[in-house]
Amino acid sequence: MVLSAIEFHFLSNTVLVISSQLSGVVNRIYEVVASVSAVIIGLLWVPIAISFFSGDEDRRYDAKIRLKNAFIGTLIYVLALSGTLYAIFKFIVSGS
Repeated sequence: MVLSAIEFHFLSNTVLVISSQLSGVVNRIYEVVASVSAVIIGLLWVPIAISFFSGDEDRRYDAKIRLKNAFIGTLIYVLALSGTLYAIFKFIVSGS
């Protein structure tokens, strides 16, 4: 089967439109995941902040330890989210 120039042009434009739409969907999914995770991380930091500004020295000491652990956990999560999602979506969309 030999494609005429018009058919080939139509098919190539269709592939470009589908690829563009898929890229938009992937970008939107990434934005939603990043936004939801930012809200969750923010909510998890609230009890630490409340304990940190407490007048009780024991609670403040415990809050400092939890603050360090929360910071390390947040850093690991952000690095994993950005690197892993980027690699997966790049592989899915472009195949490389």
